[in-house]
Amino acid sequence: MQVQRNRNNALPQREYEDGVDSKFSMMSSKAMETRYYEGCGREGPIRCIFLGEFHPVAGPKISCQFPEDYISKELFDTISAYIIPKPLIQKSTMTINAMGHKIVGYPIRIDNSRYERNVYVFNLCFVCDSWSKTVQYEPVVKKLGEHLTIMEEEARFVSSGSSKLPTLLAHLHHDLNTHRKATLVEGDTVMHLKVLEVRKDPTPVGDHDVPVLVASVGLPRPGRLRPQRETPPEGTPQQNRQHLDIEDEEPFEVDMSADWDLTTRQLLPFINGYNHISKIAADTNVEKTLVKSCIQNLVYYGVVTLIPVLKFSNMYRATPNLSRLFSDSELQKSCLTFITKGFEAKDKPTLSDVLEILCSLQQGTTLRAVCERYSSTSGPTFDIRRLVVFAQLHGLIKCLKRYPVYIRGPPRPNGFTSRIDSMLGIRRLFTGRHCTDEICCIARIDLPTLDQIIEDDPNVSVIWR
Repeated sequence: MQVQRNRNNALPQREYEDGVDSKFSMMSSKAMETRYYEGCGREGPIRCIFLGEFHPVAGPKISCQFPEDYISKELFDTISAYIIPKPLIQKSTMTINAMGHKIVGYPIRIDNSRYERNVYVFNLCFVCDSWSKTVQYEPVVKKLGEHLTIMEEEARFVSSGSSKLPTLLAHLHHDLNTHRKATLVEGDTVMHLKVLEVRKDPTPVGDHDVPVLVASVGLPRPGRLRPQRETPPEGTPQQNRQHLDIEDEEPFEVDMSADWDLTTRQLLPFINGYNHISKIAADTNVEKTLVKSCIQNLVYYGVVTLIPVLKFSNMYRATPNLSRLFSDSELQKSCLTFITKGFEAKDKPTLSDVLEILCSLQQGTTLRAVCERYSSTSGPTFDIRRLVVFAQLHGLIKCLKRYPVYIRGPPRPNGFTSRIDSMLGIRRLFTGRHCTDEICCIARIDLPTLDQIIEDDPNVSVIWR
């Protein structure tokens, strides 16, 4: 296909000039084909918005589109059977990937005797590049289709060929691409549209998982508010404190300026980087399943991340990402600020002090041994526990967990039985899929009791990973 040039030997502007992301508008389709591909997961802009309808005489056609002539008549005739589909699949979100375009639509059928064929069918569609991810546009297209249905039934806004349609499509095209949201006002009707980010479902939250606010380690968040420390309700079980093997700590700053629901507001003050799900449920007197659902929702939106329970009996090992701490000045500053927060000391810690402790964490050496080693000397001038939390959130270290496995070997010597084991039925959890933290929460026992059960049973082996 030849492209005509103007007098200044410049290509004519086919793209709209309302501020759409320039990196997409300036790329040629050939370059995109080499860089991106179907299923790459990248989002692209909305190239065109058009309104297709079934005309009683002309049949399927495009009644309005922006930018004009982006979808040619020949292309539309090729895919018109999918734009104006059979009644069985109408009022369903559909995506068509053909002829170098990906089209998202929501066909509408209105049965009414005022139309020539007693029926009117239309479809407002978004056109994107063939490689672009379009699932985020499906709710927007559906909401638009249902909104236009109401306007059509009330005032025949679509079928009458309203002069406001081109302006409406141009407004949608600009605002959804530039701001990822738009507001449509027609008479007394106001509709708000927003393109939401579609993310993968988070992994299920376990009783032993510890939620940490990502904002507490320097990541961006909308506003902040330090809540007052609340006293745990009377009668709270004490075995979880023994399981944690750490002292209570003042909670990190939490984000409560957003429009949280009541349950989230109740849980946020207890998300301090040390409390696991079972303890949060007990301290807040909230049903555990509801706590899990709430935390999973916060994980989905990136407000919270999960780490293992911090115990001084844990073993950690450094990861290759630890090298980032040598070169990333922002990470260094964030780390030193985080670990010295609430820790009064005359001498400020240096990067070498932090790296010395992180490099000392290795398999075979517990966190308690590392703390005792440095407390015997001058002692660290920062909170080591906060350093461990920070390092895990940034992937600098990894916690090694213990997974008990029951080996079905010969009968136990001397008819060995464990009264506690038989009473709690813990052996059914020794499958290699449950770590010791999880088993403690499920069986509601402390870690020393579980260690004793494992040590007394010769048919139980432990896997570290």
